[in-house]
Amino acid sequence: MNVSIGLANRRHVWARLCGLFFLAAIVSSPADAGQWRALVIGVDAYQHVSPLKGAVNDARDIAQTLTAAGVDDLTTLLDGDASRQAILSSWEELISRSASDDVLVLSYAGHGAQEPEWAKGSEEDGMDEVFLLAGFDISAPGNAERLRDDDIAAMLRAAGGRNVLVLADSCHSGTMTRSVDPRITRLGTRLVGLPPFENDALRSQSLSPFLAQNAPQSEDVQDLPNVIYVGATVDGQVIPELMIAGEPRGALSWAFARGVEGRADLDRDGGISMEELSLFLKETVRVATEGRQSPSLSISSESRAAVLPRVSQQIFAQESGVLTLSASSDKATPALQQLTSKQEGRLKVVEDGTADLFWDVEEGDVLTKFGDIVLRGKATNIGQFADVVTKWGFLADLYALSRERKPIEGTLQPSVGHIPEGDAFKVGLTSDQAGNMAVFALEADGTLRLLAPNKKADPLGKDTMVEAERPYVLNLRAALPFGADHIIMVRSSKPMPQLVGVLSALDGKVLSTELTPKLLELIAQNADAVGIAGVYTQPAG
Repeated sequence: MNVSIGLANRRHVWARLCGLFFLAAIVSSPADAGQWRALVIGVDAYQHVSPLKGAVNDARDIAQTLTAAGVDDLTTLLDGDASRQAILSSWEELISRSASDDVLVLSYAGHGAQEPEWAKGSEEDGMDEVFLLAGFDISAPGNAERLRDDDIAAMLRAAGGRNVLVLADSCHSGTMTRSVDPRITRLGTRLVGLPPFENDALRSQSLSPFLAQNAPQSEDVQDLPNVIYVGATVDGQVIPELMIAGEPRGALSWAFARGVEGRADLDRDGGISMEELSLFLKETVRVATEGRQSPSLSISSESRAAVLPRVSQQIFAQESGVLTLSASSDKATPALQQLTSKQEGRLKVVEDGTADLFWDVEEGDVLTKFGDIVLRGKATNIGQFADVVTKWGFLADLYALSRERKPIEGTLQPSVGHIPEGDAFKVGLTSDQAGNMAVFALEADGTLRLLAPNKKADPLGKDTMVEAERPYVLNLRAALPFGADHIIMVRSSKPMPQLVGVLSALDGKVLSTELTPKLLELIAQNADAVGIAGVYTQPAG
């Protein structure tokens, strides 16, 4: 991306994407709630389909957060203990122990899938969504070890008028937003493709009388007044497992746990509204996955004012802040070690394929753990690789800062794939409040570009303000250097002359390790909100 290609400062209202991957019914306020009770499920150890690495971590993380939030009645089913019968019976027991004003939590992390609908015409796409359990197999009797969307619907209805929160960190269909470079070993995705069942053992099994009487009726579960629908990802995207805080995880579960800890309490009033949760989840997951996963949340008008109680203290260990590095050749190891010695405590050389940044010395490419090329053909020596490392270290600090401020929603059109050289694209940044802004880009090679205020394009400085709820749109075109560009917006209730002055002085220069801590401190001093949007480009052809 090159800012000289073109920049438009017109605002456009973009349609919000939405999808459905987890459901929730939340109490109107913490004071009105009874006791919280939870059933938490996580499956990594699949016997007959590809195993996962982060679902059990997700379950334990959510269980820990709920416990800290005051949930005493909590059942955790992991791996083989999470059988179909165990889940259904545990849910019935949970309901039997609960009172009408209690809040029930059902959390699932594991593989998802799709199968042809059982009731013709019941689904728009003709497919039922399925959660797969540890003993699932294509052949009978193992194929009964799954939960269909109709089973989940019966479980929700069986709760009667009780409020229910259901988290499902899995996916059912779709493709990767961007392809994964084969030089990177990815952790895997939470999607299994299913062939038609020749003998479906589940069809001969029946629900318990208690659940059977709550089997799906003509109305959609989404129409139930005590249900809020939350989307973990836009339809058609596959959810990848990620290394977060040094462990494999699902981004949605991780973000939800961090939100309930208090980070989603954006106005710091002691409660988390659905509006706050929606914005926090969408931006935290999008940024954490570099745009590979785009959550959405749909809130009914009746539930818009609902709130979640938050944990009074942060229980999750702080992100280490260490950026891991590896290279394609052992000959590069001494140079990498020398680089880490200059940033002691911030960089670490590793040998496996899950490093945050991988340097292909022969090709001059730099890749991330997600399998994206973030600099193409330009890292031909350790100095150029070090510039990329400096940029991504600064980005990591910006990400951490953005989670402590109000997020600014970022969108990209087109949103799928790498943008070829010369093609136009749009980046939109939407703030929930009006204010003064500074917008800059970090190009693939670490060069900083000040985008707004732009004295040449706007000598009177009229374009230094962002309007509430109206996207600030940049019309750009893909150009050298190719890889990953990041657009950053800083919003403040007051003018930011010192920050703008520093950004102006750095315009067109590559970031240095000496300046990035001071720049970050200046942004932290000024920012009420921070937004980050990543753009991936490639040469034409």
